[in-house]
Amino acid sequence: SSLFWCFILIGLSLYFFAVMLINVAAEHFQQIGVSTEDELSQDLRMWYGGLYNAMLSLFMAISGGADWQDPMTPLVRVHPLYGPIFVFFIFVMQFGVLNVVVGTFVATATEIASRDREALVRCELRQHDLHRNRIKTFFLEADVNKSGTLTWQEFRNHLGNAEVKAYFQTLGLDVSQAHVLFELLDSDHSNNVTIDEFLEGCMRLKGDAKNIDVNWLVHLNRQLFTKMSKLTQLVEDKCDQIDAKLAAQLRRVG
Repeated sequence: SSLFWCFILIGLSLYFFAVMLINVAAEHFQQIGVSTEDELSQDLRMWYGGLYNAMLSLFMAISGGADWQDPMTPLVRVHPLYGPIFVFFIFVMQFGVLNVVVGTFVATATEIASRDREALVRCELRQHDLHRNRIKTFFLEADVNKSGTLTWQEFRNHLGNAEVKAYFQTLGLDVSQAHVLFELLDSDHSNNVTIDEFLEGCMRLKGDAKNIDVNWLVHLNRQLFTKMSKLTQLVEDKCDQIDAKLAAQLRRVG
């Protein structure tokens, strides 16, 4: 709507000045006669010989379609006062009206881009909710004993369904490594996967098929770090025990 009103503003501005300049040309021909064929009369007929010609001439002057000095010259020859009036028209249109139009175009483009971003966000949220609902449905169907958790056996059996396997492939989850996938989902290492672990794990692993390999390496690294931490603590405890025994032996010898 803002662009529409900008076009209306340009049209009204061109119309107002065109009517004024047509009157200038009409007064000239009233004084010297309509049939006069001198150079000034021919120029006035060419640039201001009617409403359409006058509006087109003014539009060409402000848009670069013609050097604005060309339509101004015959007006100055009619009366020097029309020169500053024509310059004022060019100034107002170039630095006022057209700048407003450009600003409106930019604002409209920004608004459209913002709407596109919002639409993309809404679409992504809908896809996210759709995936969560389908994954939740998978969990409920796989949980045959309705215990609220999935065992490895239940998980493997349900992945035997071709449709289920195909859907997991669309999520980028490599079901050919089902046992690896189950271990990644079993974040607390209880050999049972709760619905929260299942949802969060599937959404985390969703994406590139290689994502599951990366997460498997992260999982192994965490296990290795835990074992190394326990080993380090054990070594420190043994060292402390050895130091204590050596200190006791030295005290007895001393």
